[in-house]
Amino acid sequence: MGEKMDGYLAIVGSATPELQRLVSDINIKRRAVYAQQARENGVTFEEYALSTGCQLILKTVPGEMYQAPDGSWQTRTSASPLRDSRFPPG
Repeated sequence: MGEKMDGYLAIVGSATPELQRLVSDINIKRRAVYAQQARENGVTFEEYALSTGCQLILKTVPGEMYQAPDGSWQTRTSASPLRDSRFPPG
């Protein structure tokens, strides 16, 4: 699994039905939270999801996968993750 820039999880590599169900369940729950938080914060759903995706990518630890700005999948090292220019430095 890996964190995507849009705030959702994705399966990186081969997927089992159990893994697919787990990722789908997590993403459904994230979508509900994003919709509620976007309304409460007066921002669009997409803005909130992108901001959360940035935060989740920053929280990855070495060995975890994340989506780079070019759409490729990267394995987090001890260095900061590659980040989209729309994300604030951090």
